[in-house]
Amino acid sequence: MAELLRARAVAPDAPADAKLPARDASWPYAARMGISLQIVAAFGAVAVIGAVSGCSGNASKSAAPPGKSAAPSGSATALATTTTAAAPGPALTGFGATLAKWKAAHRLDVSVPARNAYLPRLDGEDTWQVVTTAGGRVTSYTLNVAPSSLSAAETRARQELPADTRLLWARTVPGTCTQEQFESATLAAVLGDGQVNVEFDNALSGSATPVTEELFGTYDAPTVAQAPAC
Repeated sequence: MAELLRARAVAPDAPADAKLPARDASWPYAARMGISLQIVAAFGAVAVIGAVSGCSGNASKSAAPPGKSAAPSGSATALATTTTAAAPGPALTGFGATLAKWKAAHRLDVSVPARNAYLPRLDGEDTWQVVTTAGGRVTSYTLNVAPSSLSAAETRARQELPADTRLLWARTVPGTCTQEQFESATLAAVLGDGQVNVEFDNALSGSATPVTEELFGTYDAPTVAQAPAC
């Protein structure tokens, strides 16, 4: 740019005796003004280019923080920065439920000082008793049921467990109780342990049938040889 300006400002050398065409008195002034206007125009173009470049640079800096490249709208990188809410856990209301979910699905018996029993009453006893939690989730309790066969009691127990629960083993201790060991991937996800032991017995006679209570608890026993005592 400097060379261009110098070329425009300096006239070619001419012999001293060269005859020049007639010019009016204003010619030197007009020539100087023409050169000046050309110089101003050149510098103005430079200034405009610099301003545009500066604006472009500022826009690039504002589009992305230092150390990060700006991602095109709709690109995978841009979408990856979208904040998404954490996925909620399964809506359990029985075994493994959060205490809040449990309370929302059960009616507390306020007459029990320990605040761990829930209505309705069955033969004078609360349906759910000694409800215990660990890590904010229900992990053990006693379920009172009307005197029933083992088959009916098993069906009732399933209602307290997630749909993906499967039976690992079952055993009956004659005259004492029946135990069944269950496993659930849903419970494993929320409790860190997917195994549940359910004991069926008669609360009055201490025998296995008819069943009047079901005791739910987290107990690891993959095989019947590891079963707890009744």
